[in-house]
Formats: sequence, C-alpha cells, structure tokens
Amino acid sequence: MPAPLAPLFGFTLGVLLAWLARPEDGPDERPGASSWDRPTVAVALYALFVYAPVSAYFTVFAADWSFAYLVDGRAIPSALELLLVLLDAAAPVLGFLAGRRALARRSLPALAWLAALPLVAGLIPLVTLHARFGIDATYDQVQSDFGTRPLPGSPLGYAILWMDAILVAGAVFTARTLSTFDVSAVLPARPGRAAPPVLPSEPTSDEPPRFLGRPRKPR
Repeated sequence: MPAPLAPLFGFTLGVLLAWLARPEDGPDERPGASSWDRPTVAVALYALFVYAPVSAYFTVFAADWSFAYLVDGRAIPSALELLLVLLDAAAPVLGFLAGRRALARRSLPALAWLAALPLVAGLIPLVTLHARFGIDATYDQVQSDFGTRPLPGSPLGYAILWMDAILVAGAVFTARTLSTFDVSAVLPARPGRAAPPVLPSEPTSDEPPRFLGRPRKPR
C-alpha cells in the first residue's frame, strides 16, 4: 500500500481489532490494569511481523509508486523511510489501545470516529490520485509520459495482490486469536461485581486411612 497512507489504515485496522476483541459485557478502565495484556501482545505481533514488513516492502522496492510518482523515490531520505516503517509497526497497536479505551468508556461514537477519521484521511488521496496509483512505472517515466503500463497484470500489481492477501490473512488470524482469549481472566475484577463463589473444602479427619479388605483392629 502507499507508504504515507499505511499508518492511517493500520490505525483503523487496530480499532477494528479492538471492536472484535471486546468482551460480551464490555471492558472498562481499572486502576493498575496493564495495557500490555495478551490481546495487545497479539496485535503487536501482527503489526511487527506482518503489517510493518508488508508496508516496508513497497516503501523500499516501490518507492516511486508509494508516493504516487510525486517525488523521486531515490531522493527520499532513508531516515524518512525508517520513520514510516516504525509508524507502520506502531499504528495498529495504537489504534487497538485507543479502541479499547473508547470501549472502556462505552463510547461507541468515539470508537466510530477513531476508525473513520484515519480511514477517510487515507482514502481521500488514494481516490484523488487513483490514476497515478493505477500504473506501474518509474518517476522518470511518469514525468516524461512514456513506458508506463497499467497496474493490473504488471509485476507490481501481482505484488500488491500477494501482499494484500497476506495482510488480510494475518488480520483474520489475529481476530480469531483475540476471540479465543478470556478477557475476564486477564483483567482484574470490576468494582461492584460479585466475586465468584468459593466452594468449601472437604473436611479433613485425623482418623487414619482404612485399607479395603482389612478391618481396623479395635484399640
């Protein structure tokens, strides 16, 4: 996906994962509860090993296309590319944490805005520059208007399809993993919620154990 837009889509994806990972009765904020529980770690692993590498592929190997041929990919500083990769790794986690905070406050409008604003901000340039994103070429070819070819059927087009399939498969796997977590077991008990009943332990006896088939001798 385009390099400058990947963090925006990653943030929206994190918010959607937070919505899918919500418990049935809704999470809430509790003092002393750590944000880095198992669901957050699962999202962080997806962002680190799937989302960031896929986004970095286009930043490194298709920089001209990633910036819609507006700048020469060879002139982009490596520090900027590294910053974009770090943002790609952090965006899904930040979106997931922000989404869980909105759910904790039971604010569905805030959750919707958190998901919609980055998505719209990413779709506007994608739709506006769709003609540039729809070709496979280099910066020089676009500027000179020669040698360009449509993105579908080109090597870059196949790479986009393959990488997007990896992103979707990883997101589905992460969502299924989040659904298996017992959030109530990870988070501390809510104030006002009745504690689970404690079953009484079996009474103990000082009487020595009896052996089957051997009657106990009278004292």
